[in-house]
Amino acid sequence: MAANLRTLEVNRGTKISDVLKAFESGNQDLLLVDENTVVTKPHMELLTDYPRSVTTALVTKLKFGDVRVGGSRITGASSDFHEVGYGNHKFLGAIRLSQLQRTEIIKTLSEISNTSHPGMAIDLILVGLVRATVLVAPAEVVGAPCVRSTDKTERDRVANEIAALNDARLRLKLANRANDGFYSVFFLRKISKLFTWLAVRLKMTPNQVTLISFAIGLLSAYEFSKGSFWTIFTGAVLLQLSIIIDCVDGELARYTRQFSQLGAWLDAITDRIKEYLVFYALAYGAAKQGRDLWIPAIGMMIFQTFRHLSDYNFARINKFRAPEPVAMSFEIKSDGYIVVEREKRSRFEYWSKKAVQFPIGERWLVISASSVLGGAAFTFTIMPILSLISIALVFRARVRKTLTWPKLRVNKGFIDDQLDSFRNRSSTNRFDWLQPSILRLIEGLIFIELAIVSDMDRSLIFLLVFAIIFNHYDNMYRALQGERKPKWLSMAGGYIFGRLLITLIWYSLDLPIIILVSYFSILFFVISSAQWIQSHRVKAN
Repeated sequence: MAANLRTLEVNRGTKISDVLKAFESGNQDLLLVDENTVVTKPHMELLTDYPRSVTTALVTKLKFGDVRVGGSRITGASSDFHEVGYGNHKFLGAIRLSQLQRTEIIKTLSEISNTSHPGMAIDLILVGLVRATVLVAPAEVVGAPCVRSTDKTERDRVANEIAALNDARLRLKLANRANDGFYSVFFLRKISKLFTWLAVRLKMTPNQVTLISFAIGLLSAYEFSKGSFWTIFTGAVLLQLSIIIDCVDGELARYTRQFSQLGAWLDAITDRIKEYLVFYALAYGAAKQGRDLWIPAIGMMIFQTFRHLSDYNFARINKFRAPEPVAMSFEIKSDGYIVVEREKRSRFEYWSKKAVQFPIGERWLVISASSVLGGAAFTFTIMPILSLISIALVFRARVRKTLTWPKLRVNKGFIDDQLDSFRNRSSTNRFDWLQPSILRLIEGLIFIELAIVSDMDRSLIFLLVFAIIFNHYDNMYRALQGERKPKWLSMAGGYIFGRLLITLIWYSLDLPIIILVSYFSILFFVISSAQWIQSHRVKAN
């Protein structure tokens, strides 16, 4: 159990004022558990051991249940008095009250503490929080028996079923993501869980697994760079092994409850390095065979960066623009929710839309298969085609969504911290989620033009663009975690216009480009990464 958590078992005699007093008296989160709740230990650990920044309640799917879950929050709840419209989950009688929402929780509990409405305190508290629009996230129990019942016979039956379960297998099942891409869910993660089990037995850490995946990815790129059929085949196999192991670090983190911002950053950034080094290696191997594929390789890297940044930024801004729930009186019996009928999607439609997004599993499968079937030239032909189809379909929906938003910007700092340029604080552009991507695209196209018209070594131009792109990913991942790169680091990088100016001057003076490549590589790959890691070590201590 987390050190910053206290537990209070509740029953029919527990009053809201008792909970309020317990919550106010300390600075730790407070876990309320109904004495009639029976769930597995791994599922209870969703509340006790997972990092939680908001209040979270344990639920399980149930048609016509007593709570309603919409998106990433509980939008309706019930008690002996209150009714919920279109309940789609059942509240299992366990809720973690977050001290990060201390003011809102104390205010809500104070207002309802003297209620005369019938019902258990834990249910009334959930209703009160939800109706006061305090964010309560759902933690869902799946794949195991669970019950909340006053019937002791029923509780004993479920407890016996739980006792018969293999706890380790259940943890492994919960650690396996079921909402990933099609290829990841139905192939990669079927294999990765075997490696996860091995990593558990060897007592490895998630970051160690990430570094192993990274090393295999580097070895894959090395094999691709040799350019022959069998080395490309070996590289393709190693790339698939790398992504299988890449699934393991997240599964291991969820299995062992070892979460960290450093781990999330390391996992994301090494994926980008592996993918783009494979592009470099394919072009390098082709060059050995007398084919110049550096322009397609640079273009593919820039295009993929444009896509990645727009994906992350749209998702975050869309989340911030989600309509806020409307507060409702605690005294009203029914929440009056009316179901809006939606056409149900088939599994085929669901997985087709997943595949169309061209996630990392599908991309790396195409890279592996196409390079073996037709070499680097085929890879740099089929990848842009599939990527363009994907981006056309995905962006069509995003543009439509964006046009429904008001022009007022939201969370401006999140976008501005990624621009690596001027800050347009007065902008009302609702398409601001595209700004970092467009700037990266413009910057990349200028470097491609330079590679075309100059006699500079194109392999070095690739590495120069790679270092700069790493800087942009670094900015984005920091922004996603609510951080900003130190100003001295950004200034040392010259910002976007400074870098372009320096590069053009460098070209006009016919200076060795290897100096620029070395400078920006050391600055962005080494110094910037070291600064980020060190800053988080200081925070951890």
